[in-house]
Amino acid sequence: MKVLELLDDFQRKVEVTTNFPMTKKVLLERDEIESLISNVQAFLPDEMKHAKWIKEEREKILSEANTEAEEIVQEAKKKERLIIAEAQAQFETMVNESEIMREAEERAAELLNQARQEAAGIRMSSYQYSEDMLLDLQEVLDKKTREVNEDLRSLQEFLQS
Repeated sequence: MKVLELLDDFQRKVEVTTNFPMTKKVLLERDEIESLISNVQAFLPDEMKHAKWIKEEREKILSEANTEAEEIVQEAKKKERLIIAEAQAQFETMVNESEIMREAEERAAELLNQARQEAAGIRMSSYQYSEDMLLDLQEVLDKKTREVNEDLRSLQEFLQS
């Protein structure tokens, strides 16, 4: 970041400049200081815009991830309902046939159980996928947040000195 480079350059100049005897005061040329301040003021708005952009992107990514996770959950629930309805329909068909009544009940129960297990598996997979996506997103956003915080902390340290 250009502002941090300018501040580092300024700090190096202060460090290499000799102190007045028996004080911590140093003598720097006014033109150099004014030039540095002018450069910092020129670059600071761009870096603030960049930090704002990072924040907006973070919010956009979170929103998209939440929307996608919700869509996955809704699709899993829809599949679950379809599987259960299909199993129940097969169960009712088998029950209506008197010759194979007992076999139909057993088979329908198996299908219903299998359908519930598959639906539960699909639902759990979608929840796991959503969690994995959100954890990955959180890691990326945490990294970006740390970078912005470090830049901000550096800027604040400069402004306080």
